[in-house]
Order: sequence, then structure tokens, then C-alpha cells
Amino acid sequence: MYKRLNITLPADALARADEFAKRERYTRSALIAAALEAFVSGDTQAVAGGAEVAREAPAVYAPEAVGLNPAIRPLVPSMIEACRRHGVTYAALVGSSTQPDPAIAPRDLDLLVRFEPQSTGHLGNYMGLIDDLKDVAGRDVDLIEIDAVKNARLRREFERTKVVLIEES
Repeated sequence: MYKRLNITLPADALARADEFAKRERYTRSALIAAALEAFVSGDTQAVAGGAEVAREAPAVYAPEAVGLNPAIRPLVPSMIEACRRHGVTYAALVGSSTQPDPAIAPRDLDLLVRFEPQSTGHLGNYMGLIDDLKDVAGRDVDLIEIDAVKNARLRREFERTKVVLIEES
């Protein structure tokens, strides 16, 4: 249940908050809710640096990361496990699952992936991963092999919105 509030903030604080919200793809309300939750729980590090952890950590997903939809966040450990079972060396969520606003309900998962180089079994890993992720998430899954994306505009959009789950060399 949501309640509407009327709050007063200094203009410079609101401008900084709006700039941050735009950069991290939050609505103003979702940003204030996330900041309040972090402040009340004492986990101010989650808001202060979480987005950078999720996007820059080379191999580890930070569960407290900003930039992931609350409906998807609890599924991440099982998603990572499924990816590893199917030989994924790179996985990143894009699309609605990376929208941190709890009012946005992702209908599917869009996952950028790269599989281990292998001569056989690629199709089995690809299809098996889709099935496992559908079971984990309870929604449709679109797997996008990152190396197959040639459209520069689409690659920039993926780069801008991705939340990396796995990145191995």
C-alpha cells in the first residue's frame, strides 16, 4: 500500500536528488523510498555506493545494488546458479528488471549472456538456461547473446541499463 506525502525540501537538495534519480533510472518517489529504507535500516552504503558496485564489480553481483527491480532482486542468487550450471561466463540483466521503481512490474527477464566457448552443447545450454530461468522467475525469458548484438544504438542502451550478475574472464 502506498501513501501520498507532501514534503518540503531545499531546492538544491531536490535538484541533486532528481539528477541522481535520472542517472540511476529511479522515479523521485522510488529514490526517496530507497534512501529512507537505507537510512532507517542503517545501510546507507547501499544507497551511497550500491549502483557503482553493481556496475563496476568485475565478477560479483552486489545484492544491495541500486538499479534492480525489487521483484527481481530475491531471484538473483538462483539466476546466477542457473547461469553457472549452463556454462555462462557473462550475464547481465537489462530492460524492465533493472528499473528500481517498485511500481514497475517486469513481465519478463531480458538477460545478456555469453557462454563458455565450446564445440558442442551450445543449443542444449541455451535452451536449458531459458527453462531454468523461467522456473526461477515465473516469467518469460529473453536471452540475448551479447556478442551477436551488432546494432550500436542497442549496445549503448544495454551498456547504459545493464546490471551485471556474472563476469568471468
